[in-house]
Formats: sequence, structure tokens, C-alpha cells
Amino acid sequence: MENLTTIPILNLSGQGRVLGQAHGEALRDKIREFYGNAMEIHAQNIPVGVTRRDLLDFARRNLSALKRYSPILFEEMEGIARGADLDFDEILFLNSFLEFEDLRPPALGAKLLAKPLWGCTTLNILPAATKEGKTFVAQTYDMEPFYSRYNVILKINRPTGKEIIYTLAGVLGLNGLNNRGLGLVINKLVATDARAGVIYPFIVRQALAQDRLGDAFGAIVFAPRATGMNYQLSSSDGFGFCLELSAGQYYILPFDGAIAHTNHYLADFMRRFETPNWLSHGGSYVRREVASKYLKNNFGQIDLKSIMDLTKDHTNHPRCICAHFLEGEKETTACATIAAVILDLNDKTMYACHGNPCQNPYIKIAFD
Repeated sequence: MENLTTIPILNLSGQGRVLGQAHGEALRDKIREFYGNAMEIHAQNIPVGVTRRDLLDFARRNLSALKRYSPILFEEMEGIARGADLDFDEILFLNSFLEFEDLRPPALGAKLLAKPLWGCTTLNILPAATKEGKTFVAQTYDMEPFYSRYNVILKINRPTGKEIIYTLAGVLGLNGLNNRGLGLVINKLVATDARAGVIYPFIVRQALAQDRLGDAFGAIVFAPRATGMNYQLSSSDGFGFCLELSAGQYYILPFDGAIAHTNHYLADFMRRFETPNWLSHGGSYVRREVASKYLKNNFGQIDLKSIMDLTKDHTNHPRCICAHFLEGEKETTACATIAAVILDLNDKTMYACHGNPCQNPYIKIAFD
């Protein structure tokens, strides 16, 4: 997976422990490397002394909620641990990487991670806004650049359905679509009511296991969530939701055909949950304005190519939609686009880019 220009694809069949063990065995070396590097890098970023056990215990606080929410996904994570020859707690730690963001802001004591990040840009585009009457959802996924070493696409064939999932080695899922025409992407939001609860990769996979848009909506909105998040969820029949959530509250953002979201709350109702000092600069606001203007100016003519072009935008470089390193930064502490995905829900196809879209090609991934 080193120095790739495209994301590797892993085909998996089954469900529960069988599915997870196949994932763990196929990516064992990468999962073990990812765990070692993630633990070491978190330790480097810690401003106060905590132990490996402290980090694992923070992830373990969600155990009971995860077991209740989806026993089958809990078993899948157990299978990943077995296949990768790691402890369950270590795989749970990897799957909790965005929940650790809730400990980063100085307003919360900067208990673990001191350096603020910027983050992802997402798009939800319904038929009225597109040239061919299609539904698209899309995302640039921005993290510390070392995460890109572990990019992987999972093509999952379960007894009751199929999913194409973008994720990291050892992690259940970060975004994706299913063969029933449902797709979702996310933006991280850091809410002041973060708590023990269901972590985001569980919610992604549970939502994409559904046959109907309403059931996927329920898997997100009515979950006892651990953290804040924005979910862009849509279906091939042309309906969609832009959902702003804290751990305990939610708001459905109204939109007429197309909406962009970044890493700050838009709804007045939800701004009370905005964590002070989570965002250290205005990059999130610029990215949202750039993407929103692009969608407005191209309304009715948006297609796959124009979405790809938007994911390459460098306005406010390097803190832009296609995010890049700041000069002198390290891959363990910087933030950049590690992947981008565009989901065509009518053709039931993912277009995935490894790293920056301005540098690497999109590959097309369809169901067999």
C-alpha cells in the first residue's frame, strides 16, 4: 500500500466474525502497523502524561453501547482482531479514531490531542441539481497524512446485501454505498455533549446495511451516539438528508437540490453544542462557502466531472477542499486530504481517489 496512486480493493464475503476475520487476515500486517503507529503518534501529541492503557480505556467506555446497537458488527470487530492477531481493545482503539477528536480542544482540557485539525468537505446533490437527473454524495476525507498508508476499499458481499465501503485497514467503515441505492458520507463535528455511546464506524455500517432510506435515517438519528457528526445520506430515488448531530441531539438541515457541509454547525439550534477552540482557523468556513457557491453556480448542470473538479479546488490553499501540508509540517501532525470519494447512487458506483484529487486519479468501483 506504500506510495500508491490508487486505493487497494479487498473483496469480502459473509458476515460477523467470518467477515471480520477475513478482513483481519488479509490486512494483518497493515492493521498491526497502523495500530503501532497510531498509538505512538497519539502519544507524541499528548500534552499531559497518559498511558497506552488510558487510551484503550477511553475506547472501552463504549463497549456496552456497541454490543446493544449491533451485535453482528461487534462480532465483526472481534473477527478483525482475531485475523490480525491483535487484542480486541486494540482494534476498538483503531475504530475510535474520530472519537479521540473530542479530547483535542483546549476548552476540554486538551486531555489527549493538543493540535487542532481542519477537516472534510461533503456534498449532497439531488437530481434537480444534476445534468442527468442523478443523485450523488461525495467527500474529501482529511486527516493526518500518515492515515493514507492504510486506505482500503471493502467490497462486501453479505447474505442480505452488498456494500462498497471506503475505510482504513482494521476499521469497519468510514463512508460508502450499498446495492439498494443508499449512500452516505460524513463531516466530523466536535460537540460538547460527547459521551460513552456508539462510535461512528458502527453507525456507517449499520446505516448501509439497510434496504430503505428511512431505516438508514433511523440507524443514524436514533442511535445512542458517542459524538457529534454531520451525515450526508441519500438514496437513488432522489431523496436525501443533511443531518447535523451532537451526541444527544439532531437537526435536519433543509436544502433544495444540493448542499455542502464542512466542520462547523450551521443550524442555530446546534451551535450551542459547538466546542470552543475545536477549529483553530476559518478554513472550514471558506471551504463551505467555496463548495456552496460552486453548487449554486452549476445548479442543473452538475455531473461526475464537475464534482471531481470541485474536489480539486485550492481556494485558501493549503487549508482548502483539496487539502495539503503546510510547509515544514510532518505527516504525523499535519492535515491533508487522504482520500476522496464520489458516490453515484443511480449507477451504484463509487469513484475513489487515493490522497489528493489534484495529484491522483479516481478509480471506478462497481458491484459485481
